[in-house]
Amino acid sequence: MKLLDLIQFLSTKTVKKIAYSVLVLLIAVDFIIPRHEIHFFGDKIPGFWSLFGFIACVLIIIVSKWIGHMGLMKDENYYDK
Repeated sequence: MKLLDLIQFLSTKTVKKIAYSVLVLLIAVDFIIPRHEIHFFGDKIPGFWSLFGFIACVLIIIVSKWIGHMGLMKDENYYDK
């Protein structure tokens, strides 16, 4: 019975709020912790790698959808033509 209560508590909205809170906390920590060794230009800018990862993820999704619509998705009667 306790597992069912936990599953009902962790609804989609609750899980999203927890995930967004963790992401904001990690970005805030990135602004606070000083950098000792800078190897790339992005290491100098606080939050750069978080933004870089987010943009890369969005681009991967957009390109994947484009490839799917251009080459993978065909009409139902594609082979009958």
